[in-house]
Parts: sequence; structure tokens; C-alpha cells
Amino acid sequence: MKYYYLATYLPELAREDKKLRLRMADLLGDSGYLAPEDRREVDLVLLAGDVLMVERLLAGHPLEVPLSLHELDYWREQVKAPADAPEFMAEVIKAAAGGQFGPRQVDRLWAGYYDHVLATAKNKLLRTYVAFERDVRNIQAAVRARRQGLNLADHLVGESDLAALLGRSNAEDFGLAREYPWLDKLLAAKDPSRTRELMEQVLWDFFEQNSGADPFAFDAILAYLIKLAMVEKRLALDENAGMELVRQLEEA
Repeated sequence: MKYYYLATYLPELAREDKKLRLRMADLLGDSGYLAPEDRREVDLVLLAGDVLMVERLLAGHPLEVPLSLHELDYWREQVKAPADAPEFMAEVIKAAAGGQFGPRQVDRLWAGYYDHVLATAKNKLLRTYVAFERDVRNIQAAVRARRQGLNLADHLVGESDLAALLGRSNAEDFGLAREYPWLDKLLAAKDPSRTRELMEQVLWDFFEQNSGADPFAFDAILAYLIKLAMVEKRLALDENAGMELVRQLEEA
């Protein structure tokens, strides 16, 4: 299916945008914008927000995530009795009810999400992106764990050739700098905000290089939606950080 009207309706989007003319809710509130089979692919992207809410609930730090399929109250009920949760989420919820929830269960939860999307998604670009995002997450986790003197195996998500390589490599760059040119910048980044900015740029560049030449194809729409979600998340983080600073100044 070609999205001629929707593609021409979408405003230009830059990673550094400070204000958005359009938000995900504007596009997804009316399911008529997308064909049902394409909306199901987008729902797999939004499911990550639900996974994050479940993670935070099980950790005792509830968080409402706007970019998700369900609201926080829905997951409060599912955590009590996961009748309608995806199987990979239900397994972790049940384990947590038995007193088992820590870093390994968090990794199991996210590994389940990535495996679920890779097994369910019909769109090749989405599958490729999710696999790439998992690899980026693991590389970032490996760098952080090594700096803190932690066991890398406890912080890697899923089972993949890359995860196995990260777990056994003693090289400063894990022997991956040639394949991932941005790794040197990650190793040099000491500030968390700089690391976040770099990782966002890496994921953004993925779509710049892989979303295809047809601006009316679903791949282009999917790439736009995921990049829009990135900007929304960053703006929300910046707003929360600003509010926290104001609170600290008021209490000083």
C-alpha cells in the first residue's frame, strides 16, 4: 500500500527539534491512517512502552509511558493476574510474583520483547531495526558494565553472536570498532547525556540509511514514526529534567 496523502501531510522532522508540530497520538489516534496490517507493525513498536511500564512496576517504581498500547492502570491489573499479557511478559510477571525480579529478569523481559518482535513482525525493515537496536543496547550495556567492573553476562539482552562476542572479548573496543564506527565515540563519552545523544544519533542514522527511496512506501512511514517517537521521548526527558532542576532550586 502507498501512503500518498499521509506522506505529504507529515512535516519535516529533525533529531534536534525542540518543538513538534505533530505527535504520535495525532497519527495513531485514528487508525484509518494506516492499513490494518501496517498498524499491527506499529503496535509492535509501541509495545516497548508497555514492556518498560511492566519493568518499572515490578521494580516498584511505576511510570506512565505515553508511547504504548495500554495505560499504566491496565498493567497494574495485569501484574496482579497476567491474563491478557503477551506470553514473554506473563512469564516474567509470574516469576516476579514468586520473589524473582532483578537485573536478570529485566534482561529476560527485554530479550522476550526483541524475540517477540523478530518472530512476529512481517516488515523486513522493522525486524532489521529491532535486531540492530538490540545490538546497540548490548554494546552500550557492555561498555557501562566494564567501566563499573560488573559481570557483562548479567547485563546483556538475549542470545546472539554479538552478545557472545561481547561476553568473551578482552579488547577495549570488543573487536567491533570496524563494524560499528561510532563505538570509539561511545568509549570516549563519559557523560550520560552525551551517551544518550550518541545512541539516539546511531539509531536515527539507521533509518537515514535503510528506509528506502520511496517516500510513499510503508517503510518510509514506519521510519518517520519511530524517529518521531525518539524526539518525543527526548523532549519528555528534557522537560522532566528541567522540572527536577526547578524543584531543587525551590528547595535550596
